[in-house]
Amino acid sequence: MNTLGKLLLGLSGTFIACTAAASHDADKSTKKQGKNYVMTSPVDYRSYKSSHGSVVTTSVVDAMGANWKQYTSYFGREGQWLWLSDDGQQVYWMNKSQQLDLLLDINDSVGTEYSVRIDGCTDRAVLAQKSANIGIPAGSFDNAIRLDFSGYCHDAGLKSAWFVPSVGLVKWTEDSLIGSVVFELEHAKVGDMTLPNQDGIELSAQFPAETVMLNKEEAIEASITLINHSDEPIKLDFTSGQTFEIYLYDDQDTLVSLWSSDMMFTQALHSMEIKPGGAERFGGELALKDLDGQPLDIGSYKIKIQIKGSYAPGASSYSHIPLSAESVVHLDNMMTHY
Repeated sequence: MNTLGKLLLGLSGTFIACTAAASHDADKSTKKQGKNYVMTSPVDYRSYKSSHGSVVTTSVVDAMGANWKQYTSYFGREGQWLWLSDDGQQVYWMNKSQQLDLLLDINDSVGTEYSVRIDGCTDRAVLAQKSANIGIPAGSFDNAIRLDFSGYCHDAGLKSAWFVPSVGLVKWTEDSLIGSVVFELEHAKVGDMTLPNQDGIELSAQFPAETVMLNKEEAIEASITLINHSDEPIKLDFTSGQTFEIYLYDDQDTLVSLWSSDMMFTQALHSMEIKPGGAERFGGELALKDLDGQPLDIGSYKIKIQIKGSYAPGASSYSHIPLSAESVVHLDNMMTHY
């Protein structure tokens, strides 16, 4: 909160102006309610996979009131603050000068331009399309909003972004020295819904929802539940007695803890069947110690749980559904007062 408090001192004029503008717009539209185009819940997460194989996981890590949210990353920019209007229709971007730029107003018409300073290479956006059709690993949508970006750099900066109501950011593209890079939503927790969610197999993941206090907790729990919505059994094949693994990575993406590090499993092949309408849960507790058995440091980590079994679905529409999920977990120490 201290970081946001300092920011507010530096941009109180900008914030008041933006708030007034958003309130004025809401009054003009008789405060009609809309669906959020930005993630707002601290217990939700989004996981994106790039066309080069890297993974970016986003969650809400801080907030001020109902409007200010800070994300682990947004468009790949770490620690980004956004301001969302009460009706969920306007999204403002906190730029590096600690000023608010309008990123998107859902009520605007196609062709509306925005002066939004994402970084040194991206400073303009245009509302390029409404009700766009988009297919990504997390599902298919026909109600996406597309923004196109431009700026001064020829080999860096954002190119486009797609947003879906009640889901949020589902895809973005950017330029790089190695060419265009595409990030697509692979799986997510959105309120009571998990994505992908379709006929066939549904994956739901559970992770720590709040900051974990190292001086109060000895372990954290992570799990995945597979639900079979199809009319046929789903068969999982395992190469050993281990059915899942939990990984913990530091902010440098270095593996620091592993659930199975001190365990042994039988090497016998075996299978598991999930009947139609059935569900199977995989998961356990990960000790808050590193690979050498030492206590972990405070900070932000990436936690990933993976089902170790493989399956051969009968329909190709299931083939893109991952059997893993990941999120961000924050470790801290609770202050003791005497």
